[in-house]
Amino acid sequence: MDIHQEFFGTESSIALMKRSAALWSLIKDDPRFAYYGRTVALSDIQTDTADILASVASLLGASVAYYFPKFKADKLFAELKARGFSCDRHEHYWGGEAAYEASRQALDKYDLPSDLSIVALDKMSPNELVADVAALCQSCDVMPVPGAIMRGQGRRGINLVAIDASGAPIASASSFVMHHASGARPNDVFWGMLATREDRRGEKIGLILGAKAIIHMWEKEAARGFMTGVRLDNPSSQALCDKLGVTDSDWIYASCINNEVLGRASVTK
Repeated sequence: MDIHQEFFGTESSIALMKRSAALWSLIKDDPRFAYYGRTVALSDIQTDTADILASVASLLGASVAYYFPKFKADKLFAELKARGFSCDRHEHYWGGEAAYEASRQALDKYDLPSDLSIVALDKMSPNELVADVAALCQSCDVMPVPGAIMRGQGRRGINLVAIDASGAPIASASSFVMHHASGARPNDVFWGMLATREDRRGEKIGLILGAKAIIHMWEKEAARGFMTGVRLDNPSSQALCDKLGVTDSDWIYASCINNEVLGRASVTK
């Protein structure tokens, strides 16, 4: 299989990712935009944010603005809803050097369960393993990205997976470059897609993988900021992020959704 044709998730998710990949091929040189496989996002907030979100959502079904100030969220969402779009939000969690130091401390404190090993997905990873990792993500309500991204080929980055003795994936964590090199925040990277099989939760596996992903990106990819979206009603994810120095900020991920195109009211599920 051509790894650039590996897509996972629901029919609407796959369609969104395919449309996003096509649009990204056209606008990847514009430093205002970011991408790590789900949808094309705006990462340089200016006065035209509502116009851009509406335009991108009309094409793709969904668009996202990172670094959007919380105190302006109500006004933005009111404007988008007046245009006929639905809206969604995640709190924008971010960590810099404190995340790197907290990750090193976490690895000093916790050990991976002895029955598990860690692999990084790459272009040689079996298609079945990549598909199983994507299925694990979906079982945890995490939207997987295309296989080429998971393998670190479509974007620079890493997808770490904890594997048991049978070869089954138990947990996953990822981090990918997402911004243009000449953009406003070139060294901020996506971090997240944390998923742990239900029967293995509470063993710090996700914490360990998340920490390793942060350390890898800091030391190997010159990342200096780690960003992820967390819902207000997800205290377990908030607690894990806090432990690794990725904390709530004054921003949100502001999502604009065209329900007729996307077929649902959320980007990530």
